[in-house]
Amino acid sequence: MERTKTRKIVLAAVLAALGMILGLLEIPYPFAPWLNLDLSEVVVLMAISMLGFKTALFVCVCKFFISILFKGPVGPIAIGQITALIASLTICCVYYFLSKHIKLKNNLTTYVINMVITMFAFAMVMFILNYLFVTPTYLMQKPTWFTELPFAVDIEAFNQQYGTSIAVPGILNFLSPYGQAIFIIYFPFNFIKGIISAIVYYIVRPIEDKFKEA
Repeated sequence: MERTKTRKIVLAAVLAALGMILGLLEIPYPFAPWLNLDLSEVVVLMAISMLGFKTALFVCVCKFFISILFKGPVGPIAIGQITALIASLTICCVYYFLSKHIKLKNNLTTYVINMVITMFAFAMVMFILNYLFVTPTYLMQKPTWFTELPFAVDIEAFNQQYGTSIAVPGILNFLSPYGQAIFIIYFPFNFIKGIISAIVYYIVRPIEDKFKEA
């Protein structure tokens, strides 16, 4: 019993460290050059399957502290790491809940449905966070809510700042110009990041069996 508990803790630490390493292997997001895609969430999915929900939460928290320790705080009040922690916890909680409640006859269909819903929820949470606090904090370089921004922010401001040509589809007209900019930048980015992580995890799932046998 004690050996199994120790093994889980060691494996959780290994996964957390692997998550930080994968977070360093960044791929530039072509539509918003200040954003980078990475595969750090793959280890969260692995942790749920291999170690269970509670230990997966522990992996998320370890990943947070390891990142601060080795990279230093990213942005004001370590907002980069805080956002990454919330992202990991969202994926962990939603995927675990769905995996317990959505089980179809076809395992692949179940996996696809669960992952699409999980990553949609993840992208929505990231949109809300960026809208309310994260983006204003980065822009002002101090803790700032969206209501405290001293200037207007819309998609044209981002295009002028970064030389991009992002367009806002008419379907987003119900949002404010600021909301349109945050949604069109961050929702697709995080959804794509999540789906890529889900695909990579599906490919590497056979590796889990070797860890379980070790």
